[in-house]
Amino acid sequence: MQVPMRMEGFEHLVHKAATEIQAEIIQLIQSSRSGAGKVSVPPGKVSVPPEWQDQTETVEVFKLQSSSQEWTVVSSKFSVTMPHVTITKILRIQNQWLWEKYVQEKSRINQKNDGGVNEMELFHGTRTNTPEKIYNSEEGFDMRYSSQGMWGMANYFAVNASYSAMYAYASISQLGGSSRKKIFLAKVLTGDSYECAPDKTLRMPPQKLGGSTSSEVQLKQVHYDSVNGYTRGSQVYMTYSNNRAYPAYLISYV
Repeated sequence: MQVPMRMEGFEHLVHKAATEIQAEIIQLIQSSRSGAGKVSVPPGKVSVPPEWQDQTETVEVFKLQSSSQEWTVVSSKFSVTMPHVTITKILRIQNQWLWEKYVQEKSRINQKNDGGVNEMELFHGTRTNTPEKIYNSEEGFDMRYSSQGMWGMANYFAVNASYSAMYAYASISQLGGSSRKKIFLAKVLTGDSYECAPDKTLRMPPQKLGGSTSSEVQLKQVHYDSVNGYTRGSQVYMTYSNNRAYPAYLISYV
């Protein structure tokens, strides 16, 4: 690619400067082309999921098309234990702030456990808390607002949508007064999870005997990454750190 220009001075210096300027211009053009169609991520930010769309704001939501593969995957997980309801809408949550915190936490668990991240997709109901307050916030799922549960104060997530449906957020439609319910499908870092019977006194997962066994992190006192147990027909997982879950999708149904 040739860029026309006129420069005066010593011939060898002019030629060198012209070559350097042309190289910089070509690099800028190639960089702009390679970035076309991708989500803009500011310097220092982590990579976003491949299904995310372009966004200009820190938090944006996108309605999935019912004909898309993404809709099929999400709805299939939901319908395993909720076959008699109708999904009316699925929103993909793109909160860059929360996603960065989540990915950083994932990296730390990966180092502590020598790769044992155990990321799961689990359901969560918000009861009377509007879902928008969760996915539009800087904390996301916030256990400080959780009521005292069977495994203490934590963020609760379920394998089965039918469990989370008991805690679904319900909104009344202005047309006909029918109730539309909403629950999240979240990405959750369960890591090295401790299975136990209900214990309302828990404030964090139990301490592990022997300390860290990681080749990267040597700590004499470490805790399990989450707690899990079984109740009301579903395996449930509790996290005691807000950064260990990300509200990936919001499912509306009637």
